[in-house]
Amino acid sequence: MFRKLIVLLILLTVIAVPATILAQDDDVPSVAIIRLGPLPPFEYSQQGTLDVLEAYGYVDGENINLILGDASMDVPTANLLIEDAINEDVDVIITITTPVTQAAVNATLEMEDPPIVLFNTVTEPYAAGIADASCIKPDHVWGSQALPDFATILPMVWELDPDIERVGWIFSTTEPNGVASTAIAEPIAEEIGLELVIESVAETAEVGVAAEAIAGERVDAFFIPTDSTVGNGLASILAVAEEEGIPVFFADSLQVFAGVTVGAGVSYYQEGVDTGRVLVAYLNGDIDIATTGLSRQQGTLVGVNLDTADMQDVEIPEELLDRANFVIEDGENIGDVLSLPDVSLEELQEMDAEFIESLFCSEERIAEQEAELESE
Repeated sequence: MFRKLIVLLILLTVIAVPATILAQDDDVPSVAIIRLGPLPPFEYSQQGTLDVLEAYGYVDGENINLILGDASMDVPTANLLIEDAINEDVDVIITITTPVTQAAVNATLEMEDPPIVLFNTVTEPYAAGIADASCIKPDHVWGSQALPDFATILPMVWELDPDIERVGWIFSTTEPNGVASTAIAEPIAEEIGLELVIESVAETAEVGVAAEAIAGERVDAFFIPTDSTVGNGLASILAVAEEEGIPVFFADSLQVFAGVTVGAGVSYYQEGVDTGRVLVAYLNGDIDIATTGLSRQQGTLVGVNLDTADMQDVEIPEELLDRANFVIEDGENIGDVLSLPDVSLEELQEMDAEFIESLFCSEERIAEQEAELESE
């Protein structure tokens, strides 16, 4: 009888242990970070979020479960990654780029209890149908708008060469970012006296042909908007640019790491940092995503690639070099290193709390935005 009791206790213990572990796992939040591909802006965005989690003491496999997904620039793959994350019953899905965000919002919109969707690296969330206004959006969705200041960065072509007159512009008609950026840039270029030679594409395979067509129009430079489809075909643009000796500008400073001559735009690392701030606040129970408005990043970072300029036989003026945040020389960045502010955790918490507070959607703010939408 005694032996039977021991065996029974052992069996009960064996059965109970997995149940205990499962209960502990249920208390650990699961977060899926899904990016469209391995382009520098998307990688730095992801790193920004991971840096914030580390600063706040989150360790993968201990007090948080992280699932990192890369769609290799393929939207159907992104859809599968999102579906897998939902099937894994994750608490939060972080999406990097417009196509991934659209897929995640569409997949979760009709769910009774959807995971939170936090997005970044999206140029125009309103044109993309992700939100109507910063506070008029699905209750489970928050994100950051990464809209470059074209009025500031388009004239930068003259900082490289004051004689530039005609600029080749390639955008994708299938991507809201490219369409919205083109609509913004065209009147600005006309106002400042810069001629845009525009070619549109529907997919990445067409980018090289578009670049060759533009080069045949005797342009003085290329200027590429924030467009994932075109960005994925950057190598073909750079090949044409090198052969013709044409500098390439990109509305994203981090694309100098991928070989563009000059890049200028918002910080995609900061996009990831801001997402991390909201994620931590949500995990701590400090915010309600339903009343947390979308943010829009301010400021412009500048990057210069001296290696590319040398291959294009383009000289970078000292003034432009001095204002650059990132400078690529001999394949290495000799400029700034992207990282969190060098402050104490207490100071970081104060900064982040101030940022979170600025996002709150009061009833008055929501009413104002609803009135604006109705008047349009």
